[in-house]
Amino acid sequence: MMRPRVKTGVLIFALCLLAISQLSAQDLKATSPSSVVQQFYKLLRAKRYAEGFQFSIYSLALEGLTADELRDLEPDFERIAAALPEQVEVRGEEISDDRATVFVKLPNEAQAQEVALIKLEGHWVIGDRETQKVLKKQGRNYFFNERIRVSEAEVNEWLQEILGAELIYFKAKQRYAELDELIKLGGVSLQLNNGVVNGYRFAVTLNSEGKGFVVTAVPVTYGRTGRLSFYADQTLLIRAEDKSGQPASATAVPYTSDKN
Repeated sequence: MMRPRVKTGVLIFALCLLAISQLSAQDLKATSPSSVVQQFYKLLRAKRYAEGFQFSIYSLALEGLTADELRDLEPDFERIAAALPEQVEVRGEEISDDRATVFVKLPNEAQAQEVALIKLEGHWVIGDRETQKVLKKQGRNYFFNERIRVSEAEVNEWLQEILGAELIYFKAKQRYAELDELIKLGGVSLQLNNGVVNGYRFAVTLNSEGKGFVVTAVPVTYGRTGRLSFYADQTLLIRAEDKSGQPASATAVPYTSDKN
């Protein structure tokens, strides 16, 4: 059975809202790209996330966020931070003018991973110029936009899991099943037990004879947990449209991941 996975194209980590201490100017001085990466991971492992952000370009996305917005985002950051490895080994670095690459060996990875850095105001920070442009453009909306991107991609995976389970059930019973029945039989993850996961609310509706079904997924909080509403049925085609939080219909366009 497929399980949704968090997909992140950029480094997004937790922002600790409790007992945040400030880094001194001396702490922020980057003696080398490798030392920045080491300090970054050290702070994250210690759950000093806000301080860790100071060693990356993602500090730009913190500016202007309210306390309520930070509390709203905290669960998303914590979920990703929980996946951080305990051991990070720096294998080397390459520097070219105001850009650098640090090679990091992660547990259970055969090859070293590349961490990009750029120099800003004389200090090395984790990130790249293209992402810096995105951060400057989106500003305080960046984390919410990233949450939506991830959530909508995961909804597609959840719907694929439901559709696959419905197909198997129909072949065995010659009818489709309610969501709770699919969950009880193990065809769909228990994470969907209450119909809500990753900021989306899912619902399966059968026709009178159980020969057809409709599954919908709508954002719990439109504009914060998602923008697209999703629709699928026994044709197994997943559709999506922006309905301002209302359910999508069979007239919605087919969903493609490049919309995120």
